[in-house]
Amino acid sequence: MELDKIYQLMDKFEQSSLTSFEYRDQDFEIQMGKKGHGKTTVTPQPAPLPNQPVIDPTPVTPTPVSTVSTPVVAEAEPTPVATSTASNPTSVVTPDPEPEPAPIDPKECVTAPVVGIYYPAHSSEEAPYVKLGDHVSVGQQVGLIQAMQMMRPVVAKQAGTVKAFLVKNGEEVNFGQPLIQLIPDTPVTFNQVRSVVAERIKHFE
Repeated sequence: MELDKIYQLMDKFEQSSLTSFEYRDQDFEIQMGKKGHGKTTVTPQPAPLPNQPVIDPTPVTPTPVSTVSTPVVAEAEPTPVATSTASNPTSVVTPDPEPEPAPIDPKECVTAPVVGIYYPAHSSEEAPYVKLGDHVSVGQQVGLIQAMQMMRPVVAKQAGTVKAFLVKNGEEVNFGQPLIQLIPDTPVTFNQVRSVVAERIKHFE
């Protein structure tokens, strides 16, 4: 570099607010710095040899890389929400189980006298012998059972009102099987008979 250019650089550096300056090219290198009362100090540097890399004498301090560890926040489990059945009109109401039917007492039933096929009427074109709600007397016929190509009558052995039919038309039944459930008549006591007779006598007086 020519001396005129070096002086120009020195003047501009002296007038500037810089405290250090460095210039470098392939053939020349110069460093300037201010010391004391603002005087400029020039430190010429020898030109590097050809085909040799230029080594910067200023040590490079490695910048520490700060690693910030990000805390891992565990995902919060969802909190179950309690639902009130009183305020929820669409709540499912479980119906109460149906009560089991009361066992049938064979003593309150008309039973099959033989093994065979039960028929509630003499033929399909005729009305049944008894219907629901009918009152039957002791010895009254209430059905038929076909056994050994013969028809056997089914008769009531006690008086009462027909409550339910326990077998269907044409169903095979066994000996002693309940066929018709009855509501037995309440037995009349001696006091009840005497009361009825007294009322009738009083009526004719």
